[in-house]
Amino acid sequence: MTRNHIGVDLSRDWLDIFDPQGGHFRVANRAGAVRDWLAALGRRDLPVFEATSGCDGVLLRQAAALGHPVHRVNPLHAWHFAQSLNLAKTDRVDARMLARLGAERRLGASPAFVAERAELAELNTRRDQIRRMETQEKNRLAKTVSGAIRADIASLLRLLARRRVRIEAEIAAFLKTHPASADTVRLLETIPGIGRVASVTLVSAMPELGTCDRRAIASLGGLAPKARESGKWRGRRAIGAGRRHVRRALYMAALSALRHGGFAASLVSRMRAAGKPGKVIAIALARKLLTVANAVIRDRKPFAATE
Repeated sequence: MTRNHIGVDLSRDWLDIFDPQGGHFRVANRAGAVRDWLAALGRRDLPVFEATSGCDGVLLRQAAALGHPVHRVNPLHAWHFAQSLNLAKTDRVDARMLARLGAERRLGASPAFVAERAELAELNTRRDQIRRMETQEKNRLAKTVSGAIRADIASLLRLLARRRVRIEAEIAAFLKTHPASADTVRLLETIPGIGRVASVTLVSAMPELGTCDRRAIASLGGLAPKARESGKWRGRRAIGAGRRHVRRALYMAALSALRHGGFAASLVSRMRAAGKPGKVIAIALARKLLTVANAVIRDRKPFAATE
């Protein structure tokens, strides 16, 4: 089926839309208006929009309720595409650019929006935000001399710790009432190094888990090294793009897995023997964890050591 890719530029109040068959128009970013617009689309019409800024919640929920496919574009990919066309930056231009991006790359539907996963993602995101605030305050405390300021920071740290514990309790309660998510979390936590933070991050942020091959899943997770070569020059490969919060969670899981003597022991020993830096080894192990998690979810079987 040939798709009609419809570009949608999102803002808090409006959806600026470019339909190649109907031109530009604007729809209020409200449930009723978005639902009416989606309901009028044909099955070959595919809205294309950036996964950014939280303005896509109404569109995602209404599309899921109607069973209408959409495609969420990585904002970095959209930005590079727009730069390659030397375009101006306006809402109308962005909507037309997204329609062209969808058509030229023949984009298909993204994984369906699941409200359960979105709620878990919000809880997990809030936990991460509190952890970052704790780190910031601890860094400030280490540089502060004033007794009054140190007392104020210490008080705030105690408050943040209580709030983090409360959010973690909310996540535990959520899993008790959502057996499908809880079962996936339990499977992931059979993998050495993957604890509650990494497992919840994977469940909430990687709906493709178990449906892609190992190269594709590593790229989505931002853990696929990219070659940098030109003529005879060979640059150092580096990771990038992908989902940074997934990469961060798996990096911390990899540090934990390094303390597990049996997991990926041959990989680690080979890299150490080759003189690879510790951070490079941790990134390689994070990628290994993601590919193992992909296989565990694909097969719906607990992890079984092969090394």
